[in-house]
Amino acid sequence: FNVAAKGAAYMKGMQDAGILVTLKHFPGHGDTDVDSHYDLPQLNFTPERLDSLEMYPFKQLINEGASGVMVAHMNIPSLDPTKNLPSTLSKPIITGILKNQLGFKGLIFSDAMDMKGVVKYFPNGEADVRALIAGNDILELSQNSDRAIRLIRKSIRQNKLDWDRINESVRKVLAAKYWVGLNNRTDIPTDKIHDYLLRPEALNLNQRLADAAVTLLKGDDAIRQLDRGKRTAVVSVGSAEITTFQNMLKPVFTNSTTFLLGKNASTADIQSMLQSLQQYDQIIVGIFDTRKRPGGNLDYSNDVKLAIAQLAKMNSIVSVFANPYTIAGLPGIEESKALLVNYQNSPELQNSSARVLMGQLTPSGKLPVTINSFFKNGDGL
Repeated sequence: FNVAAKGAAYMKGMQDAGILVTLKHFPGHGDTDVDSHYDLPQLNFTPERLDSLEMYPFKQLINEGASGVMVAHMNIPSLDPTKNLPSTLSKPIITGILKNQLGFKGLIFSDAMDMKGVVKYFPNGEADVRALIAGNDILELSQNSDRAIRLIRKSIRQNKLDWDRINESVRKVLAAKYWVGLNNRTDIPTDKIHDYLLRPEALNLNQRLADAAVTLLKGDDAIRQLDRGKRTAVVSVGSAEITTFQNMLKPVFTNSTTFLLGKNASTADIQSMLQSLQQYDQIIVGIFDTRKRPGGNLDYSNDVKLAIAQLAKMNSIVSVFANPYTIAGLPGIEESKALLVNYQNSPELQNSSARVLMGQLTPSGKLPVTINSFFKNGDGL
């Protein structure tokens, strides 16, 4: 219910602004332990479980007018017993459940058709044809578009795919284009697009969202007791350059020094920094995931992860700018004097977290997931 309610609000906001929205990944990708980029996940749940949990948000948002749905690459035996068949290629799942049972009439997108989850068992363009037969309207990222078009034409000649199926999708695509106004061509001046996207209203909204997200898991008193005049070390872990977080704190904590610890720092560099930190009265640590595609585990060396545990034992105040699940891969971090989780690495969240430490912002976020035995869903001071 919580996912459906928040998803519906987000969806309506975008659609009210004339943006086509796609719900993903149908019928629900949240409880898999295999990455469909690299292999085919299998979802071994009963139809009753899938209907009441995985599909619940999709059903609610479809009823509220979702314009699009993307189908996942998952093998789901209880919905289609065909061996090794991804849901993307399953007519019982796409046409039977999504279109007929749930009554979805919007655009149906496949997940990327070059992923191993779909081409591992259906190579050489076979997946593209099967995806259209199953009921998809738009195929995303075919391995070879020219080959896909050639094989689709061949399947029509062989009566494996009929024109009614093709025309159904074409009509839906054209209707969507009319809905967003593409029938009335409007040239958009691109010379100022950067300024438009980063206009004050947008930047202000991003900052407000960041301010609302910051979650304090422990150490309310420790943050209040920070002394701006004491000798303070401000450490960034995982970043190759001084961060926004450090730049904001340095002029406020007037007797402070900044440190950088790379994600693959040598043992000698780690020991040198830890030795230097013994001289400071208070230590503030930021942990950063600097990857373009962040994950649930930080790409730090084991030595650096051990260093974080040592930093935590030094009564440090730690702020994590990464997926909250990364905390589970940093044993010992729970011993820190205070722990803030910021969910991702962005200038706005670095701003918010710094303002919490400066006493300018009261953190109000609540942890939306259970990380480990120390930090559970709903936690937040």
